[in-house]
Amino acid sequence: MLAVHPRFEGKEGFMSSRMLLLLLLLLLCLPVGAVRAEVEGRTVRTVDLPETARQVVISPGGRSYFVLGAEKLYLYSIDGRQIGSVEIGSDVVGITPQSDGLVLLHRKGKQRLEYLSLDVIQQIDTTDSPVRGNLDAPVTIVVFDDFQCPYCARLAPTLKKVLANNPQNVRMVLKNFPLSMHRYARAAAVAAEAAGRQGKFWEMHDQLFANYNQLNEQKIDDLARQIGLDMKRFNEDRKDAAIQAAISRDQEQGSALGVRGTPTVFINGRLLRDRSERGFQQVIDAELAKLKK
Repeated sequence: MLAVHPRFEGKEGFMSSRMLLLLLLLLLCLPVGAVRAEVEGRTVRTVDLPETARQVVISPGGRSYFVLGAEKLYLYSIDGRQIGSVEIGSDVVGITPQSDGLVLLHRKGKQRLEYLSLDVIQQIDTTDSPVRGNLDAPVTIVVFDDFQCPYCARLAPTLKKVLANNPQNVRMVLKNFPLSMHRYARAAAVAAEAAGRQGKFWEMHDQLFANYNQLNEQKIDDLARQIGLDMKRFNEDRKDAAIQAAISRDQEQGSALGVRGTPTVFINGRLLRDRSERGFQQVIDAELAKLKK
C-alpha cells in the first residue's frame, strides 16, 4: 500500500499524493524494451540467369518478373521458368512493369518514356489432343476448357462460328482443364475422352456444354446414350488410367502456360484477351497476313 508522507496531509497533501500515484502508474505502464525475434533465412530456389542482371522487377500481378540484361529484357514466370526474351538495346537504364505484358522503359539521355508491349508466343504441344476443323490449317486455336464452366459453355457457339467463317484456315484444339470447384468437370472430361475413342468426342463435347448446368453422373450417362455410344465400351474406357493421365497432362501443361481459369484461349501460341467473334477474327487475320509475308 502506498504510504503518504506527513507533509502531504490535508487538501494540498492529498492532491500531491494522488499525482504521485498517477505518475507511478504511468511509469509502470511504459514499455521496458522492444520485443525482438530471431529471423532465419533459407534458399528455397535458385534461378540461373543467361547474363548478369542489371535490374529485377516483379510484375504488378505477381505472376511473372522481368530481368534487365546488357541489351535484352528477359521474362520469367514467378516460379523461375524463362518464358522468353526481347532485344531492347544497351541504352535502357531502368524498367517499370505496368502489367505482365507491358513494361515502361527508361532510356539514357532521352526526355521520354517508352512503353514496350510484350506479346508472348507459347509453344503448345497439341499431340493426341482432339481437333476440330481443317487438320492442316495454318491457324490453330487452343482452348483450355472446363465442361461445367458457364463461360466455357458461352464461348462454345462463338468457336463454332469462327470455324464456320474460316473453314480452310483455322482448326481448334481442345485441352481439358477441369477446375476443382466444379464437382463433375473431371468426370465430364473423362466422358468426352471416352466418347472420342468411338469417334464422337465433339458430339459429346457439344452435349456436355449444352447441359453444363445439369451435369451429374446420371446426366452424363444419358448424354452418352443420346449420341449413340456403345455403353459397355464407354464405361470400360472411362476406367482406363490412360484417359486420366491425358487429362492430368493437359492440366499440367496449362498451369505451366499460366492458365488459371477457363476458358483460356491461345491463337498460334498468343494469348487471346478479346474472346468476342470480332476479337477472334482480328487475330486470325493478323496471323494469316504474317504468313503471306
